Amino acid sequence: MTIATRGQGVVVDPPDGQTNTQSLQQPQQIVQPVNGGSIQLSETGILAADPSSDQQQMNNELMGEDNSEVTEPDFPHAKLALLDEKISSPRWVVPVLPEQELEVLLQASIDLCRKGLDVHSEACQRFFREGLTVSFTKILTDDAVNSWKFNIHHCIYQNCERLVELCVVKLSQDWFPLLDLLAMVFNPNNKFHTFNGTRPSETVSPGSNIPDEDLYAQLPPDTRTPRGWLVDLINRFGNLGGFQILLERFQSGKNLTVSVIYALIRPFGLCYEFLTVHTIVKYLMPIVEMVPVILDGLTDDELKKEAKNESKNDAISAIIKAAKCLVARVPNEEEMVKSLEIFRLKMILRLLQISSFNGKMNALNEVNKVIASVTYYPHRHTGLEEEEWLTAERMAKWIKENRVLQIVLRDSLHQPQYVEKLEKILRFIIKERALTLEDLDNVWAAQAGKHEAIVKNVHDLLAKLAWDFSPEQLDHLFECFQASWTNANKKQREKLLELIRRLAEDDKDGVMAHKVLTLFWNLAHSDDVPTEIMDQALTAHVKILDYSCSQERDAQKTVWLDNCVEELKSGDKWALPALKQIREICCLYEPSPNMNHSQRSHHIYYRQEVIERLQNQHSLVILVTNSLTSYMDKVRQIAKENNGLDPNNFFPDNRYNHIQQVQERLNFLRFLLKDGQLWLCADQAKEIWQCLAEEAVFPSDREACFKWFSKLMGEEPDLDPAINKDFFENNILQLDPTLLTESGMKCFERFFKAVNSKEGKLKAKRRAFLMDDVDLIGTEYIWRVVTNSGDDIANRAIELLKEVNTNLGPRLQSSLLEFHETYISECLDRLRAHYDTVSALCHEDDGIKDDGGLIGLPVTLNKLKGEAVKMCRVMKVLQEYIGECDGDFTVERKILPLHRYIIVLAGVTDGDCLFEINKKRVSTPET
Repeated sequence: MTIATRGQGVVVDPPDGQTNTQSLQQPQQIVQPVNGGSIQLSETGILAADPSSDQQQMNNELMGEDNSEVTEPDFPHAKLALLDEKISSPRWVVPVLPEQELEVLLQASIDLCRKGLDVHSEACQRFFREGLTVSFTKILTDDAVNSWKFNIHHCIYQNCERLVELCVVKLSQDWFPLLDLLAMVFNPNNKFHTFNGTRPSETVSPGSNIPDEDLYAQLPPDTRTPRGWLVDLINRFGNLGGFQILLERFQSGKNLTVSVIYALIRPFGLCYEFLTVHTIVKYLMPIVEMVPVILDGLTDDELKKEAKNESKNDAISAIIKAAKCLVARVPNEEEMVKSLEIFRLKMILRLLQISSFNGKMNALNEVNKVIASVTYYPHRHTGLEEEEWLTAERMAKWIKENRVLQIVLRDSLHQPQYVEKLEKILRFIIKERALTLEDLDNVWAAQAGKHEAIVKNVHDLLAKLAWDFSPEQLDHLFECFQASWTNANKKQREKLLELIRRLAEDDKDGVMAHKVLTLFWNLAHSDDVPTEIMDQALTAHVKILDYSCSQERDAQKTVWLDNCVEELKSGDKWALPALKQIREICCLYEPSPNMNHSQRSHHIYYRQEVIERLQNQHSLVILVTNSLTSYMDKVRQIAKENNGLDPNNFFPDNRYNHIQQVQERLNFLRFLLKDGQLWLCADQAKEIWQCLAEEAVFPSDREACFKWFSKLMGEEPDLDPAINKDFFENNILQLDPTLLTESGMKCFERFFKAVNSKEGKLKAKRRAFLMDDVDLIGTEYIWRVVTNSGDDIANRAIELLKEVNTNLGPRLQSSLLEFHETYISECLDRLRAHYDTVSALCHEDDGIKDDGGLIGLPVTLNKLKGEAVKMCRVMKVLQEYIGECDGDFTVERKILPLHRYIIVLAGVTDGDCLFEINKKRVSTPET
């Protein structure tokens, strides 16, 4: 077992001219009184001696006749080596029996110290630093203490007596390792004294009437654990003159640093309950009275220096605590206790005001120790605590009067551990109801415009504390949020949103959540807020509703859904954010599962039910449709007044451009229909078609309309099937075919197939449709598209004609030849009609030059070219049909397939418009 030596961390600034090992060149007197004389110590008391004779004796021992230095003083080196070996072994042994290493080394050290030669012995110094400290740490504090027999404990006690004697001899020299050991020996709660708590005292017998003036320590009132051996050790310390030396050390006033005062007073602060009142009054009260004067006299630089060392972070507090314990034993000294408490707070305040980071951390630790002492035990009624002057109320008042909070908020907020200390102070102030609105302002201002780390730490702090705020404080905090929002940049607003969102995450009562939701709502409605930040606010708004732990969370969502609907009713300015928010809130509910209503939990609401409620209460589909048509009317008027308006750069509400305005409304309508299992009724379908397709302001409007209706007629249609035919015939088929785009053609095709399927004219078979009736609804419109639309759209229409006319149902397959003749005749009739038109245009007056060339007005020429294009497209329809049918014939044949021939279109000849079709055999390797 290895035990670390104690006391080394205390030594920072030894007395002038002294190190831990003591200077080997400076012989030290045992005591240096004020008058410069030395003192010879004995077990019976203090004997005065002539200063010159003592010094001369030491000099004679150290110097030869020629005044040259002699060798190092004798010391049992072999014993020291053996001790080091025993105590450093994993199975360590501390030799405490008589004549063993520890006793021999202690006695040798005492002898050297009495002669002042210990500082010239390196071995003795090493024994103090290592062997002595480790040995007593083990025999006084190790768990193994409880397993040793009485004779071992008695030997330990005898060694403790020698240690006390050694400490007395060295007491005036501020030997820190020995003072630490003295504190260990005088600690009534160490393992050794706890185990031997019932041992009787040899110097004070129970029930004896020895006056206090004749004793230094007395048995405590509790006779169950008298700790007699400890009483004897304290009395031995006094009998050796220890208390007198201690008092004289303070009276000398030399080099009384914080560490020295702490080391000297600490042992007696631990054993104060055993000291007699006489001892305290005579020897220790003068010291207690000097301590505040000494500490108060420290300059700021000296105090900073003391505060730098973390190992002494509680030294000042420990000094005052020890002093309080001692004073509390003296009757009628309540004012002194009070003054010590006030002085402790005064020193803490000084450290806060002048120190660097480490010093402030130490001071904050002290503040929190005081807070803990007055907070966790507010109703103590026994012992010393009955006399406590400092209460939680007084501590809160002290913090306020001395502006401690403002001091702490000045700097170091980028350090998380520093903010943790601040949090404890704030919690205490809140608990004592002493937190003012000004304090809140100061906390909030501490992060305004600061580094990101400071902002994060302060926001984290407020997020933790907000739950303990009063309603007034919470309202004020939210006012701070809104005030900061106005001048915050994008990044600051993002941080602010995150903080506000966190405040409501764990709200079970709904109070905080309601405030946060309202704040997010108001922030999103700010006119000066960028769209990105507004979206973040609304996203956070939804997260609060989602994460809310409130028992009324569904009612909470309903309230905000209704608020969004009211915003939609109020006009176009906030229509899109309202629609987005309704959708996001609805999506917080799960989709309806495939189960009977009787199987589900009664308290669960599903998305479909929420949408149904909105539809039933607010006619939401009608409301959104009206919003779209109303918006388009306004845009139509604006477009008339502003030629060349670009839909991508036109922002009616200064947030979303025209394309987004249309698309978001359409997307929301489809969401309602799809997730709410609703049908789009005839009136709304016609209104949407009319405002976007028929009366489109921009081509993008019509394109959006085509795509939306195409999606509406997908695998699970959202348009009421009962109105499909009427809508198809009275709206889609009435649209100018030249306005069709690829999306428009796709939309037409879906309606065409859906309507004819419902009418029984087309039969769905796998992924194709079979025509069962030649009189299809919309066929004539397809021919119009073929002859009037652009090339790409016309080709789509030609493909559609080929698809439906070459996939015949059983009824038409039975009369296939008749169908061929009928369809080809129809194509030829259309071709002939266009040919007649071309002929008429060619024979108009002045339509032909003498050389056979075309002349006339450009309009006539354009018509002629247009009719020629129509003829070509009709011929392509015929070609595609014949080619498809010809290709389907897979048996042996005599007539070559059509793809083996080419069609030649001849030009104008001899003044007549003639078209010659010449069949020409195509050479192939097979023929």
